[in-house]
Amino acid sequence: MKKFQYLVLGTLTLLIFSCSNKKEFVPTFNGKDWGINSTIGKYGGHTGDFCSKIDSINQYSYGFGKLLSEISPDPIKTVKASVWVKLEHLDKNIKLVLAITGPTHKTILWKGHEINSVAKEVNKWYEFEVEEALPDFDAEGAYIEIYVWNPDKNVAYVDDLEVKFYN
Repeated sequence: MKKFQYLVLGTLTLLIFSCSNKKEFVPTFNGKDWGINSTIGKYGGHTGDFCSKIDSINQYSYGFGKLLSEISPDPIKTVKASVWVKLEHLDKNIKLVLAITGPTHKTILWKGHEINSVAKEVNKWYEFEVEEALPDFDAEGAYIEIYVWNPDKNVAYVDDLEVKFYN
């Protein structure tokens, strides 16, 4: 039933914004659009039973990756990402990463935003949001990725990753 609701909501969002002459932002992408990888399991997520577990074996959560040209024909000026995280250690380093690479895999932008600042207690879910203005660059063949990185290899849980693009 939830899948149907998301499908209807997504379709309506696409329809509303594709009919408008003024394109303020490209529709939202969320974790349900990106498939499943090896970090996702039944760990008691923020929404539902499933979430992504990152640890010493899997340092990267599930994430979003797409060619910018597949997101919008217009230049993207800003990216806003939000994610819910649950940490087992407050003193360990967890980052929400926004990375853009060119067609030759040359780094255009790499920003690691510190997530730990939002968590006040261990084993509780906290929402982390970041908004990043993108530099001017040639978007032809550019690829964007957004994910949570765990460089200290501690245990953390990631759920409800959502990404919005603004023109």
